[in-house]
Amino acid sequence: MRVALWGPLPPPDGGLTRWMRTYLDAAPAAGIEAEVIDTSPHSAAVDAKSRFRPARVVRAGESLSELHRLLARRRPDVVHLCTTLFWATARDGLAVELCRRSGVPAVLHLHFSTQIIDWLRALPWPTLQAVRAVLGRAAAVVALAEELQQYVQGLVPGGRVVYVPNPVDTEVFHPAAAPRASGAPLRVLFAGLITPHKGVLELARAALAVDGLTLALAGPRAAGCPADYARRLDEALEALARQGRLDLLGEVPAAAMPEAYRSADIACFPSHAEGLPNVVLEAMASGLPCVVTPVGAVPEVIEGEEGRVALAVAPRDEAALRDALRALRDDPSRRAQLGAAARRRVERRYATRTIMGEYAALYAQLTSAAR
Repeated sequence: MRVALWGPLPPPDGGLTRWMRTYLDAAPAAGIEAEVIDTSPHSAAVDAKSRFRPARVVRAGESLSELHRLLARRRPDVVHLCTTLFWATARDGLAVELCRRSGVPAVLHLHFSTQIIDWLRALPWPTLQAVRAVLGRAAAVVALAEELQQYVQGLVPGGRVVYVPNPVDTEVFHPAAAPRASGAPLRVLFAGLITPHKGVLELARAALAVDGLTLALAGPRAAGCPADYARRLDEALEALARQGRLDLLGEVPAAAMPEAYRSADIACFPSHAEGLPNVVLEAMASGLPCVVTPVGAVPEVIEGEEGRVALAVAPRDEAALRDALRALRDDPSRRAQLGAAARRRVERRYATRTIMGEYAALYAQLTSAAR
């Protein structure tokens, strides 16, 4: 199956670029020959907000030209378009139209979760109709959460909207061979962009209030954070550093992330809003007990056949976050139980071989229908 994969490659690094790497690594085993159309403007700065910039306009034009040439030169069986909508809707709508005119099925993959519903509901009527037109012209729309699937299906009643979650490579991300030495402070890992909506300030303050924990932050600080937020975060981090309980890892290369998980005892992701975060899947695959907030598709991820496989706290609830960390610190058997259950949950539903099989099956259905 020849697939033209439209999406960003790093830099900068992020959830979507991690998905792209996972897909490309797993494609050959799934019988997929992928050729990438890189849509990233490769900006050196990491920004927490999606903004309309001249560099992105230029890159959009280049990407559309590349797609046009690919469709004309070496007609793929399917074009898989990764999008976060928002400002990119016009660009991706043009890509879908190019595919339609070439007779090649276009899969529009929404790399946001339920938070995009609020954005869609707030759009002016004419803009919403334009977005609906883009969604309706795709041969299929992939949603990362069941709630989003149902909502988008309501927008395009005659369209094909399918639910396929993100994959995680369970061979790369796996538990440590042996438990960490007892007696050392427990290591709490956060991985991601350090920005207000990721809940890092609440996490730093909660960790500061719970003895016996070291906080490890794996990720760069976003540009443009509000000055008051930066000041309060610096105060909390400096207090942890004075106690020898802070490890600032900075931006960790993708190849080093599996070991970063295996060197931790607990993973914590207290985001205020999310899609389907790869870091949660990676931490679960690594056998870590997780503390998360029930935002985006996270509730679907942590509710397994054995019940809930992670501790969930409300966004911005610093006291609940503190209590969850203290509970895990004080109960080694609970940590072990949650970590093992999380690993089983990922193996059963989110393993790369399973998700890539779902993509391949969707491609086969679309190409058969096109013929």
